[in-house]
Amino acid sequence: MQNSYCILVHYHEISIKGGNRAWFEKTFQRNLKKHISDLPYTSINTANARVFVFGIDELRWDEYAERLKCVMGLMNATLMTQIPAEIEKIRELSAELIKDENFSSFRVSAKRQYKNYPLTSTEINIDVGAHIQSIYKKPVKLKGADLNIIIEIVKGMAYVGVDKIVGYGGLPVGTGEKAVSLLSSGIDSPVSSFEMLKRGVNLVYVHFHSAPATSRQSLRNVEELLLTLAKYQLRCELYHIPLLEIQQKIMAEAPNKFWVLLFRRAMVRLAEHIADSIGAVALITGENIGQVASQTLSNIRATSDAVEIPIIRPLAGHNKEDIINRAIKIGTYETSIEPYQDCCSFFVPKHPETKANLEEIRQIEAKIELEPLLQFAIENSEKQIIKFDPTTKVKIKSTKIQTKKLVL
Repeated sequence: MQNSYCILVHYHEISIKGGNRAWFEKTFQRNLKKHISDLPYTSINTANARVFVFGIDELRWDEYAERLKCVMGLMNATLMTQIPAEIEKIRELSAELIKDENFSSFRVSAKRQYKNYPLTSTEINIDVGAHIQSIYKKPVKLKGADLNIIIEIVKGMAYVGVDKIVGYGGLPVGTGEKAVSLLSSGIDSPVSSFEMLKRGVNLVYVHFHSAPATSRQSLRNVEELLLTLAKYQLRCELYHIPLLEIQQKIMAEAPNKFWVLLFRRAMVRLAEHIADSIGAVALITGENIGQVASQTLSNIRATSDAVEIPIIRPLAGHNKEDIINRAIKIGTYETSIEPYQDCCSFFVPKHPETKANLEEIRQIEAKIELEPLLQFAIENSEKQIIKFDPTTKVKIKSTKIQTKKLVL
């Protein structure tokens, strides 16, 4: 009899949801379908807190695995062989599946959704483990085994596989509300955005640039970063906002130690306008407390004061090494370290303010007529839709945005 293959997926926090759990499952399943849309499968079904992908091509498991790792909300996934839940067949299949594996120790991990099955999970482990040991003469190791034989009994059928891929967990993208992420070309903000995607947040991105005073490399880098983040989000909406005229006005009329703080206040005001226009309820930044002068607690307070919308800083307490490691893992690091001219760092004075007095910042800003320039920045922004295509990485052409007048 020819083996029937499938992929068995376990989701993460969805399992603890209450009355709206079915909606989370539906969203997760829809996202999963989009991620593997160009790979063979016949159906995707959710049953007993498990998602089954049937009709797959088992020879392309590596391709499925690479895609599934990017599905937010996925805890793990395993290539499985489906057979009737008879212990003799489970023993034989388990031994067959590992015949070409190189291992010095192993374990068996059985789970029963089907509680009427005559053997408990522990009894299945012992039975199959003894059979494997009699053939391969290798020891069982419950922690740190080289090989893990996974067995699940669901609705009278057995699913047997070897090892599993591990995802990022969290919640499916699109189950949270909408937020605007301030995205630079650096290391931190793409990682900060990823952490919010992992929480199911539907992100829209804004990037501020100082062209032509700076090169357009940061714009190209951000587009490349979003092609990477689109592996997780699938569709990314990006607003490029020109900041140069605002910066020039601030530099002409404010003490240089306050430049970066005033830049950032202008940026969050513009981002808040985008958020209001699209129904987003928060801003996301990559700020990390104490990392640079503008990210002391006093300066963060001065930035937040410019807007009413909440600003979430997912990386506030992270060490830089942790952020870099995450950037490497999710694939944004190499793009983030490419040379570019940042819209703020390009104009950083030698001695920036580190402990801003909020009232002083307000008074200085009130004397600068920024409103016409903020409106100009919005009116001259460009919008892009960037979609991840597994074969071609399609990016839709930029367009000028349609916006209502900026309300300040």
